[in-house]
Amino acid sequence: MTQTLDFFGPDAANLLTEHRLALKLQEAQDLQTALGRPMTLTEATIFSIQLSEHCSYKSSRPFLKGFPTTGPTVLLGPSEDAGVLKVFDYQGESYGIAVGHESHNHPSQIVPYEGAATGIGGIVRDILCMGARPVGTLDQLRFGNPENLLNRNIASGVVAGVAGYSNPLGVPNLGGDVFFDDGFNENCLVNVTALGALRHSDLIHSYVPKEAAEENWEFIIVGKPSDNSGFGGASFASGSFEEDDDLEAKKAAVQEPNPFLERHLVASILDLIEKLKADGLFDKIALKDLGAGGVVCATVELAHGGGYGADINLDQLHVARDGYAPHVVACSETQERFCFACHPSLTERIIDHFQNTWELGKVAANAGASKVGTVRADGRYVVKYHGETLCDATADLITQGILYDRPYELPTRPDTTTEVSFEDGTLILN
Repeated sequence: MTQTLDFFGPDAANLLTEHRLALKLQEAQDLQTALGRPMTLTEATIFSIQLSEHCSYKSSRPFLKGFPTTGPTVLLGPSEDAGVLKVFDYQGESYGIAVGHESHNHPSQIVPYEGAATGIGGIVRDILCMGARPVGTLDQLRFGNPENLLNRNIASGVVAGVAGYSNPLGVPNLGGDVFFDDGFNENCLVNVTALGALRHSDLIHSYVPKEAAEENWEFIIVGKPSDNSGFGGASFASGSFEEDDDLEAKKAAVQEPNPFLERHLVASILDLIEKLKADGLFDKIALKDLGAGGVVCATVELAHGGGYGADINLDQLHVARDGYAPHVVACSETQERFCFACHPSLTERIIDHFQNTWELGKVAANAGASKVGTVRADGRYVVKYHGETLCDATADLITQGILYDRPYELPTRPDTTTEVSFEDGTLILN
């Protein structure tokens, strides 16, 4: 039986704590009012993740819109999985570099190797989703005082995690920088960037086209079987560490990396892209990485980007084992997964490509491809599992339901002068 949560009831605040929902009570009540009824546990989990700062930028969005995002070299600004910058034109074609950037700070603080490794995996998937061939990664690292043993261990684990994923993936780490400062003693910063090469005409979008509802486009999940690893990672990444935190519980929100499977996925997806281009079917797909929020996040954003909703049936999703709670299946952040949206005439071809031609199941147990849903025209996003409705809301509410315009004051700082010197090739700030 689908569990429902009433955030106007006497135990409302306890419900948020009990289910580890990263929502304030007022937010939950506003969402319940918008729905017109108590929400299911799956809906509350979806809102907690999808409307986190990590996914929707609910308080930083107004400030981010102030940055310049267009220019003569910008082929695609910050609106999809990665941006694309033009490098040169040749024989009427623009050639560019796809650039993606993300942070994996909290995960790397508590599980350094896995946190940094999955950061590399996720940002490379974002590049690939644009139709680009990954050519390199960069990392920008900030750690606490190196005289502290914990900080040294974190730094060592992060560097090993970057190498431990990039090397078997076959995408070289091209450079970056690292700084140590007491200000990062409580939380390191692990920022990773990926670069990919592509022709402008090869660009794949991370939203369905305007004809998708009329043509009944479908969604296919490709890659590792869904499990409970990384569940709640987006909400965790949007919060802050507190002294009374249950760090063991937070470690469960860090995903488990499999770079060998991702290398296989990169090769198989690039192969599929070339075959579709050769057959004149390249415009019949859209593609998105499964990161924060899992199946729900990828499918709702693909659909909403085209102005639509979706019908999702989780019964058809390939999973690592039976017995996961419905909200975990819907929102788990299992790594090494992609979501294709495609014209229905391509669905079986795409599934066969990954299941049989590239035999994903022989690379990782239960890996594969499965159709999970269809675009719907009315803008509603509906998720069902074992005959029960887990979610029934507008795609717009799920992706953009909370926006804050927070007051702020610019701090005043005294003028300072920094002496700069070089010693043995190292920049020293005095």
